[in-house]
Amino acid sequence: MKLKKYLIIICIWASVMYAQESKKYDMLHLDAHIQINPYQKQVTGRLIYQIKLKENTPQIVLDAPGVQILKVKTGWFKTSYKNTDKLLIINKKFKKNKTYKIRIEYVAYPKKAMYFTGWKDGGRRQVWTQGQGKNNSHWLPVNDDQNDKFTWTMHITFSQEYPVISNGVLSDLKQKDSLTTYTFKQEQPAPAYLIFVGAGKYRVNKLQTYIPVYNYAYPDIENDKTYYRSQEIFNFIEKEIGVKYPWKNYKQVPCRDFLYGGMENVSATSFNADRYVVDSIAFNDDNFVNVSAHELAHQWFGDWVTGKSSSDHWLHEGFATYYARLNDANIFGKDYNDYQIYQYDQQIIAAQHTDTVPLHRPNASSLTYYQKGAKVVSMLRQEIGDKKFKLLIKNFLHNFAFKNASIADFKNEVYRVAGDSLNGFFNLWLEQNDIPKFVIKQQNDSLIFVKNSHDLPINFQIITSDSTYSITKSNSFKLTDYQNIKTIIANPENHKLYDIQFEKDKKYLSYQLLHAPSFIDRFKVFDAIYKWPSKDRDSLYKILIKQNNYYPVYAKILADIKRNPDSLHIDFIAKLFQKDLKTRQQIAIQIRDVPPSIKNEYKNLLNDVSYFTRRMVLWHYWKSFKDEQEQILETSKNLSSDRTQYFRLMWLSLALITPNYQEMNKNAYMHEIISYASPQYNMLVRLNAFEMIDALQLITPQSIDYVIDAAFHFNWRLHQPARQLLKKWAQNPEYKKIINLQVRKLPNSDEIRLLKWLR
Repeated sequence: MKLKKYLIIICIWASVMYAQESKKYDMLHLDAHIQINPYQKQVTGRLIYQIKLKENTPQIVLDAPGVQILKVKTGWFKTSYKNTDKLLIINKKFKKNKTYKIRIEYVAYPKKAMYFTGWKDGGRRQVWTQGQGKNNSHWLPVNDDQNDKFTWTMHITFSQEYPVISNGVLSDLKQKDSLTTYTFKQEQPAPAYLIFVGAGKYRVNKLQTYIPVYNYAYPDIENDKTYYRSQEIFNFIEKEIGVKYPWKNYKQVPCRDFLYGGMENVSATSFNADRYVVDSIAFNDDNFVNVSAHELAHQWFGDWVTGKSSSDHWLHEGFATYYARLNDANIFGKDYNDYQIYQYDQQIIAAQHTDTVPLHRPNASSLTYYQKGAKVVSMLRQEIGDKKFKLLIKNFLHNFAFKNASIADFKNEVYRVAGDSLNGFFNLWLEQNDIPKFVIKQQNDSLIFVKNSHDLPINFQIITSDSTYSITKSNSFKLTDYQNIKTIIANPENHKLYDIQFEKDKKYLSYQLLHAPSFIDRFKVFDAIYKWPSKDRDSLYKILIKQNNYYPVYAKILADIKRNPDSLHIDFIAKLFQKDLKTRQQIAIQIRDVPPSIKNEYKNLLNDVSYFTRRMVLWHYWKSFKDEQEQILETSKNLSSDRTQYFRLMWLSLALITPNYQEMNKNAYMHEIISYASPQYNMLVRLNAFEMIDALQLITPQSIDYVIDAAFHFNWRLHQPARQLLKKWAQNPEYKKIINLQVRKLPNSDEIRLLKWLR
C-alpha cells in the first residue's frame, strides 16, 4: 500500500514538472480584479486567464506559493483542482488548439513579492510589489516562467486616500464609498515577473515627451533633486539604443525599504526611496542618475526582449549597465565614468580567482553580470565598430521584440552583421573566467613581453616630442623613435579588461602622470609612483596641485601625504581646500588628525554642500580638538541631516559622550537616538540608529523591542543585522535578561523563531 501511494505521488510530481517544463499552453491574457487590504496584509482576487493549448494535456499548472484558492472554473463550469503549498493544479482534459477561459478566486497573505510598509507602526504608508525572479506568484497565481509572455488588465481596489500605480495605461477609475478601483491595461505582452502594483501618497511630475513620463515624488521633500535631468536621461538612452521606447508610457516610483537599487517592471520602474530620494545637498553624496538610466535601459533589454533562461542574464544586466555608463559620461563627464569603470575593472581582476563563474552561466556574481557584462558590451563595440554595433542592436531588438532570446540568438545577430570571426571573443569573455594577463618590461629601446597569457594583441599609445600615435603588438618589439619618446601607455583609456604589469622608465611614468591626454591614464600611474622616494613624489604632487585635475588624483595624493604630515604636506592640504567639492570631501574623509594650522579651513567644511562631508568633519574635528568639543557641538547642533539621519545621530552620540555638555538634555538625546530605531523610520535610518545604540550600549527594553521588530522585517538588509545584534547582546547576561523578557511578549510562533535565530 505504501509503495503504491509513493508511486502515485511520484507520478503526480512528474506530471506537474512535465506540464511546467513542456510549455503545453500559451497564456494570452489575464483580467485580474484584486483588492488589497494593507492592514491585514491581504490580497483577494478574481482572475480570468485566457489560455491557448499547444498540446492535449490533463492539467494546467500555475505557481501559487502560500495562496489559498477558493474556486476554479473553466468557462462557467466548476473545475476540479488541487491547491498545494506551491502550486495550483487545474484538472481537465484540455485540448490542443482550443482557447480556454479559466476563472480563479483566491485569497493571499503574501510573504514575498508584495510588501506593506508603515501600516502597523506609523511612518510612510506604502504597498509595492517586487516580482524579480519568480515571486509575483506569492500574491497572484500565475505562470512564473519568463518565457510565457502575455497581456493583462489589472483592476485594483484600494483606499481612495492613496493613489495606485501599475503597468500600462490607466483606462478607468471608479470610486465607491472609501475605495477606488483603478483599471490599468498592459496591451503589449510581457512576463509575469514584470507586473507591478504600488500605492502610497505621491505627487506626480509629468515630463513633456512624445509619450507620457510620470515621475512620482514624495509631497513633503523640499529641494527634491531625485529626478535630476530626467527628461535628458530618457532622450539620451533612447537615442543611444537607437530604437524607440517600446511601451505606451513610463513611470518611476520611489518605494520605502526597497530590496534593491531599482526594478525594471514593464513601463514602471520602482526604486529605493531611502537612498535615492534626495535633496540638493544629498544629491552630491548619492543620487538616482545611474540607477534611473540602468532601469530605463531594461525596458528594452529585459522587458521588451527577455532572456530565455538564467544563462542569458548578460542580455539584461550587461546591456543595461553599459547604457547607464554612457549616460553617466553624458551627465557627469568622461572622467567620472572612466574612473567608475576603472575601479570596477580592478575589482573584477582582483576577484577572478574566487569569483570563478563565467558570464554565460547561471549563478554568476553581480560583479560579473553587471560590471564585467558591461565591459564585454563595450569591447564588442570596439571589435565591430560603432556602425555595425548600432545596426546589431537595432536588428536584435526588432527581431526579438516581445519575445525571448538567448545569447546564442544574440551571437547569430552578431554574425549576420559582422561575420563569424568573433568566436574567440565570445569564448574568452562569455565562457571563461580568467582575465588576460600581461607582464611587460621596458629595456632601453625595447618592450619585452615577459607574459601574454592568452596571446592577445595589446594597444600602446606612444607620445613623442612632436606626435602621438598607436601601435598594437602581441610580442616583444623595438621602439623605432626611442630618443623622442615622452611616454608609452599600455591599453590607453583602459579600453580592454586586461591585467597589466608594465615596468618602464621613471621619466615615462612622470610624463604620463603629468601630461597623459586622459585622466584615467594619469591616475593609474600612482601605484608605481608610490614606490619612489618621498622627495621625488613631492615634486610631482606640487605640480599636480597647481593643475586642474579630477578629484581621484588629489585623493591619491592625500592618501600618501597624510602618513607624514610635515609642513610641506600641510601646505599641500591647504591648497586642496580650494579645489572642488569631491576633493574637499576627501580632505574630510582622510585627514583624521587635523593639523592646528588648517583647523579653521577644516571646520568651515561643516557648511559644505555634502551631508557626508559634514559628518566626517564633525567627527574628526571633535576628536582632534578636545578643548573645543563643546564649541563644535554648539556650532553644528542646528545643521540639518539627510533622510538617513546619520549626521543627527552622530551629533547626538557626541553630545552624549562629551563631558559637561548639556547634562540636563542627555536623557533626551539618548531617547532620540533610540527613537530612530523604530519602525516609523525607513531601513537606512534604523540601521544607522542600531549602529549608534550598539556603540553607546543604549540597551533598553525599548531599543530591544525595535531591534526585535527589525528581526522580522521582510528585507534581509535589515533583519540580518538585527538578528546578529540580538545574538551579540545576548552574550551579555544582563542584556540577555532584558531580551528574554521582551521575547516572551511575542506570539508563540514568533518567539520560537526568534529563539532559534539567537542560538
